[in-house]
Amino acid sequence: MISLASINTWPWYKRLPLKWTAFGLATLIVCNPHPVLLFRHLQRLQNPNDLIEPNAPALAPMIEELRPQMSPDLPAKLRLQRVERYVLKRIPYEWDWNTWGNADYLPTVAEVVEMGREDCDGRAVVAASLLRHFGFQTELVSDFSHVWVKTDRGETMGPGEQKIIVATKDGLKIRTAGLTQIPKALAYGIAVFPLRRELILVVVMWLLMIRRDRGAVRIGAAIVLLVIGLLALREGGGDYLAPTRWLQFGGGATMLVGTVFALARPRRVRSCHTLESLLSPPRR
Repeated sequence: MISLASINTWPWYKRLPLKWTAFGLATLIVCNPHPVLLFRHLQRLQNPNDLIEPNAPALAPMIEELRPQMSPDLPAKLRLQRVERYVLKRIPYEWDWNTWGNADYLPTVAEVVEMGREDCDGRAVVAASLLRHFGFQTELVSDFSHVWVKTDRGETMGPGEQKIIVATKDGLKIRTAGLTQIPKALAYGIAVFPLRRELILVVVMWLLMIRRDRGAVRIGAAIVLLVIGLLALREGGGDYLAPTRWLQFGGGATMLVGTVFALARPRRVRSCHTLESLLSPPRR
């Protein structure tokens, strides 16, 4: 059986791909422990607008409750506001990992109604379906960290500053200019994701990096620095609109130092015999 110690003796071009693969699999399992839901999620991401169902049976009670407030004579802006308020009240906010057990999941209207709670993407699916039933043209848009609804008469469900991902009838379209927002969205994701899951990944990363010849003190310092850095990153990115930059940079730097502690080779100390031979005068 291959052990981690034996893997560490392999050449780097064999060792590194294997370790990166192991860490990638660990990340996949920790973030998405339910593979069936992950498969559905990936399928639905190909065209999220397919989830907009204005005549879904599960939507019927909501439609009847909203109908008296959605007179065609009302301004479009007011009708958008009424649908937004209704959905936000009717569907309480909850993170996907608490509702579905996976880091992210794009649900159908029926799934949202059944669970009774959802995050921004599930709420947007319901709002878009309701608005389409009442005559609006709707599509889903995102900025990597939030999903809202774009209509032919305005936007709703907490529009973001940039529409980076737009779900059209031809599938997803990504505006490359918005890719600079990925680090910010990633930092926020780290801040709000369950700490216990992130600690599992930190420990896995630590185990893959350490080697016995590094010494107990160096190995222990590495895991301590990695955990402190993670906690600083979480604290710094908790407010998406106003992150604490110095905590984010400090956390990243601390994790980098921890990585160096785990990976850097210890300085070799010459044997006493060698030192003595250097200090003693040469024999004639």
